[in-house]
Amino acid sequence: MLPLPQHEPFRSLVRERTVAVGEMLEIQGTQGQMLGVVKVGLLKGLRSRPGDEGKPILLMGKGRLIGFTQPFGQAALLSLAAITPTRVCEIDVRAVRDLAMHHEPFQQAIYRTIAEFLGIMADWSRLLREDSYLTKVAAALQLIAAEAGSASFRIPSHTELANVLGARRETVARHIAILIDKGLFKKVDRWHGMLTTTDAAGPEARY
Repeated sequence: MLPLPQHEPFRSLVRERTVAVGEMLEIQGTQGQMLGVVKVGLLKGLRSRPGDEGKPILLMGKGRLIGFTQPFGQAALLSLAAITPTRVCEIDVRAVRDLAMHHEPFQQAIYRTIAEFLGIMADWSRLLREDSYLTKVAAALQLIAAEAGSASFRIPSHTELANVLGARRETVARHIAILIDKGLFKKVDRWHGMLTTTDAAGPEARY
């Protein structure tokens, strides 16, 4: 969570809610009413242009801000949709402007999380320029693990992962199987997995 001003009126306005898979939390080009933080779960960020519904360009999870443009009166840069069961903490953006934005520590926390968001966007952009799908899939799983903040993380569907990588679902499934065969990734249960390497170049070097 962002550090909040030290007074109960602000804290009492924060609400946690469950977000269903497929639910939209933000729409590109619109001004929403809430500032939120992802507590648990994974979202896909879609960027659209006139005439299309948008294409996934990144995945983001725990600790990421939803609606970070709203306190500044700016429209959303991306559309955000939940791709796993998700929980978020939210507060009305008007309360943020009235009660929090004039606190320098709160401002600095917002600026820091925006900078971190730009970093993750750059990481996904770089990943998409890899030549090998084995490297792409391994690096994508590393980024997802980092978003979860845990060695064991919920794996998005092969379809969702394929969409953000610009691949076919079968391609993603095949390369995850290769990572498993090489001992670089293992399934914890039906929904969760764990990487055994932190070197995105490692899978290709071993292939």
